[in-house]
Amino acid sequence: MKDVDPAETKKIMTRLKTVRGHIAGVERMMEEEKSCEEILLQLVAIRSAVHKVSVLVAQRYANGCLIEAIDQGEERQEVLNKAIETLMKLNQ
Repeated sequence: MKDVDPAETKKIMTRLKTVRGHIAGVERMMEEEKSCEEILLQLVAIRSAVHKVSVLVAQRYANGCLIEAIDQGEERQEVLNKAIETLMKLNQ
């Protein structure tokens, strides 16, 4: 994708590193036999962090990838249908 905002990429990468840290924390918690409640709370935090990354990438997709596909000659309706299908998968 052309014209990618480096600040946007940095924000996404920072959130992904946060997710990685949460996952490593859950692995340690499992090894240390922490309570199920503590582990589940960390898993909720992971799900929330992944959702936030998904939103940022979806915004990037809508603002950049779709426009780029149309500019490159792809049929507008086909691009929109594909976008809707892809974005709907976020809610499954």
